[in-house]
This record gives sequence, structure tokens and C-alpha cells, in this order.
Amino acid sequence: MPLELPQEQWHKVIRLAEYPETPTEWPAAWNISPGSVVRRAKLHEVYGGNPRCTVGSSAKTPNTLLFVNRSHSEEQASRWNGSVLLAPGQGQWGDGVSLENLAALAHLQRGVPIRLFLARGVDCLYVGEFGIDIEQPIERWEVTGERKFKYLDNVLRWDIKTPIFRLRLLNGSRALLADIDPFRQAPRMRLSLRPTNDQPVAAAIRGLLAVVENDPVVAASLSELSEAQLLASLTQRARRQADLVELRAAAGDSATSEGDLQKLVERMTWIFGGEFLPGTARRSLTLRDQLDLTLLRPDGTLHGVELKKANIDRLVTVQRNHLIVGHEINKAVGQAMNYLQELDEKRSQLLVDLGIDARRASMTVVIGHSAFVTNGASSAQIDETIRTYNSHLTRVSVTTYDRLIGNAQRTLDLTAEPDI
Repeated sequence: MPLELPQEQWHKVIRLAEYPETPTEWPAAWNISPGSVVRRAKLHEVYGGNPRCTVGSSAKTPNTLLFVNRSHSEEQASRWNGSVLLAPGQGQWGDGVSLENLAALAHLQRGVPIRLFLARGVDCLYVGEFGIDIEQPIERWEVTGERKFKYLDNVLRWDIKTPIFRLRLLNGSRALLADIDPFRQAPRMRLSLRPTNDQPVAAAIRGLLAVVENDPVVAASLSELSEAQLLASLTQRARRQADLVELRAAAGDSATSEGDLQKLVERMTWIFGGEFLPGTARRSLTLRDQLDLTLLRPDGTLHGVELKKANIDRLVTVQRNHLIVGHEINKAVGQAMNYLQELDEKRSQLLVDLGIDARRASMTVVIGHSAFVTNGASSAQIDETIRTYNSHLTRVSVTTYDRLIGNAQRTLDLTAEPDI
């Protein structure tokens, strides 16, 4: 539906952007990089959660926060046991499991990750994303204290027990827990959306866009306002259009390497269509191979993307008056098939360790550009040759950079901004 914003309201939006009255705190889905240090009080202020607890829900975002401390006793100190991190949870008394410990034990059922921090004083260092060990979530329970309660003339006592969780690292660095002082060289992060003196408007808008794009709660609240909905739509489309322009220029440059193209594409995974979740998953899922991009569908199934260079002159070749795909395409598809075979063999392990179902995994190979083909084949002929080739494949599809960019451009054109 076309939306209209009165001129007077546009002036109000501009005034708020140029002259913000007070700094604003915006909770985000997650924007802290492993190895970064933040103030713990600010972390809870922005993300929520009880600052006095060792483990608990974020409250404002879909995350579970877990804090480990090197000052703990030997029984409670976090340490690695092979590939498993043993880390203490929240001390509790009585029967059952406390809500704080359930936030970690049931994080997979709730569909939220565990964010582990190394705490020291008023600061905490983000180690990375962890997952609870499915087969054995708790190593043991440690008695760490006693709770007393006086009732009439009797004193009732309960042991305070602390679970020792078994965690597996999904994203981050285990070295951060092994270093003598990981805080020394760690970068400091500010979690506030505060405009800078040199670029107040640009900084505020960048932060606002990041929040709206990453935080479903804030986005849902703002979507009720037609003005905010229109503004978010326009800015997102402008950002994607700018990314397409940059990718189109890079793909059309003969000097652009595979690595350069990968850096561009990995920040614009939306280009592969709306059937995938935003962002990317882990690239290293097997020991022998690494994908350029790993996308996930909402049902948890895997889709890999293999990015090759655009400057390939023999992308298609002539054989008996017909065009067939060249050696580089066959080589890339063979590589993709080998990776799918590796995923099939590791399917059970990936499902247990990462919660990723690789049974129905598929792949897209992005390779070549019609501008570099030297045998006189037109763009339409190249597309038709690759379509014929794809029709005989099941779990792998091939596309060129110019076809990928063209499809994305048509999608943006269909969502062109309304006249205001």
C-alpha cells in the first residue's frame, strides 16, 4: 500500500535527527564481537537481565547471558575438558531447577543462544556463543554454601548447590579463557547510541538502522507507526541499492579477486532471496572444507554458497554447434558436491552439536560474468546454457554474478519507494 507522510511530520523527523535531545539506549539482537570488553552495568542496562546473577535471560533480547569469574574456587572455576567448557551456573537451594539455570539448560528449546562473558570487576569480556551439551548438560552439582531459615525455635538449613554446565563453543575463541590477561589488549565497546560531535546525524541514523534491522521487538513496535515503517523501508532499500552498485562495479572489474567479492557478498546475504534468515551461520562445519557463505532457512536446514571469481573467459564453450558449460563451472560444482557429501556424513554430529540439519542441504555456486566471456556468446545464451545445466542437477545450482545482481535489482525495483 502506498504511504504518505505530511510535510510537517517530515520536518519533525529531520529536526529530531539533526538535534537529538538526549542520548538514547537501544537494545540490539546482538552486536558485541568476541574479545570485546563492555561495562557490565551498561550491558544489563541495554540488554536486560539481573546483574547479580551468574546466568539468566537477557529480558530485552533473545539471548541467555552467562558470566564466569576466575576468582572462583577450584571446584567452581571454569575450565576446558577437551572440547567441552565446564562453567558454573547459578547457586540455588531447594528442589527442582531455578529459572536462572533453566535459561541455560533450556536455551535450545527456547531458540536462543548462550552468550558467555568473562567477568572482572565492573567490566566483562565477551568470549562468544556457546551451546549446552545435549547428551550431558550438567557435569555435576557442587555444594557451595548453606542457607539458614529460623522457624519458631528451629533453624532450618538447606545446601546451596551450583550446577557445573557442559558447554560447547559455537562462535568465538577458547583462547580468550586461556590467556593470562585477555583484558589487557581487548578493545572497549560502548553500547549507547550516542551521536558523535563530527557526524551527529550520520551516527544516529546508522545506529537506528542497525537496531530496527536486528531487533524484532523494536521493529515490531515501530512498524505500528506508518511514518516509521516508511522511513525504515526507504532506508533499507537505499542501503541495498548502494550495496548492489558496489557489487556490480566489483564484479565487472577484471582485477577483482574472489576474496574481494566474498567480502562484499557476505554482508548482503539478502541477495539470495527471502527464504533465508538474515546473516550467516558458521563457515567451518567440517574439518576438511570451508564454505564462503553458510545460510540457514527458517526450519534450520542448511544452504551453502560457493563464490568463485567473475573474470572467467571460458565460462561456456562450443561443442558441436552447441554451448556447454566450461571446465571452471564443472570444477566448482564438483567441489560443491564433495562438500555436500561431507555434510551428509557428518549430519548426526552437526545436528547434535550445532542444531543444524544438513540432511537436505543444498548449495549455490556463483561464478563468472558474461562481460568476460570471449567466444562471442551473448548474456542470454550464457543464461540459457546454465539453465539447461541446472535442470540436470538436484542439490546444486549455478548462477553468474550478473544474473544474481540482475535478479536482486528487479526485486528492489518491485519494492520501489512510493512518491511522497
